[in-house]
Amino acid sequence: MRQNLIFIHGFRGNSNGLKAVASCFDPKKYNIYTPDLPPAGGHSLKTYDAASYANFIANFIKKNNLKRPILIGHSMGSIIAAATAEKYPELIADKIVFLAPISKKPAFFFACLTPLCGILPNKLITYITTRYMFIPKDKDLFKKVLQISNKCGADYTAKHDVFRSGWFSSHAAISDFDIHKDAIFISGENDRLIPKSATEIVARKFHAKTVYVDGTGHLLNYENPSKTAAAILDYIN
Repeated sequence: MRQNLIFIHGFRGNSNGLKAVASCFDPKKYNIYTPDLPPAGGHSLKTYDAASYANFIANFIKKNNLKRPILIGHSMGSIIAAATAEKYPELIADKIVFLAPISKKPAFFFACLTPLCGILPNKLITYITTRYMFIPKDKDLFKKVLQISNKCGADYTAKHDVFRSGWFSSHAAISDFDIHKDAIFISGENDRLIPKSATEIVARKFHAKTVYVDGTGHLLNYENPSKTAAAILDYIN
């Protein structure tokens, strides 16, 4: 029987954000789901908070009749995965994966900048944030990531929704939730957004394993999707 996997993308992303990682999984062994989260894909929420996002994932699971899927959340998606694990533990598997986890609330700089993504020009903010989070010295890959991110930015419902989603992503963290799952924290070795020390503290709180992907930062899903996928596979198998 194939295991159901739900990949939950991060802020200013959509279902394309984790496709490079998801494509590394054998479709004969896994059912892959990469939903667009509000405000992407024409979806919106009345309130952009942990409960609303958890409800969105729970409804997605029920609508698709998924039997206890494994949640794999990247960046803001890790917060949403944690919120879902707390509110709907019976709907998801006993294992949960946090990629580039938001272990603690980001630094003041990002907490202020992130919500502005809903107001300032998308391409300007995308360049600033991507340049900060992207680690490899690969100009072609950097351009590709910018193109993907800008394409994601054109998919949002409305600027005020992006602002509210950005506020949520920069003012919540995995540490806010009470999780009783077997978890793994997979981070970039050089993640500038969330330091190793913070990840280690929160991982210990949940008795979780930690894995660091060499040569990557917060965008490990783009920077090295094959190694990221390998870390996930090693854990879930």
